[in-house]
Amino acid sequence: MERIAKLFFTVFLLAFVIMPACAESSATSSQPQSVSQYVTLAQCVKTFNVGFEKLFFLTEASIASNNFKIEEIQSRSGYIVFSVAQYKFLATVFTFGTNKAILKITPCNNNYTFPPTIIRNIFKYIEINQYKKF
Repeated sequence: MERIAKLFFTVFLLAFVIMPACAESSATSSQPQSVSQYVTLAQCVKTFNVGFEKLFFLTEASIASNNFKIEEIQSRSGYIVFSVAQYKFLATVFTFGTNKAILKITPCNNNYTFPPTIIRNIFKYIEINQYKKF
């Protein structure tokens, strides 16, 4: 009877005390990856070897493919306002020479502490698709 009580107590400790504590520690160790980081303005600006119009359309397609919410588009001025979770961004396209354009993505509240993957994903999509014809 004493063995059964010890076995039951051991199983109880494993199931309700030690296992949840291990799950909590693994959840907190993965949390710093999603913590916002400080992003510099240089990371928010990139030059592409495409014209203004094509870069504008690629930016719009990139925002849509990343499932970000487009809130406002102004094609003549070349800007798109979009939001990701609680962050709101302004993507602006500028002409730079005959066949070059600059894309600048900045936070609307001027607070540069956000996940840098938001901007990297947009730039990566444009780099992959900039030579495709549409």
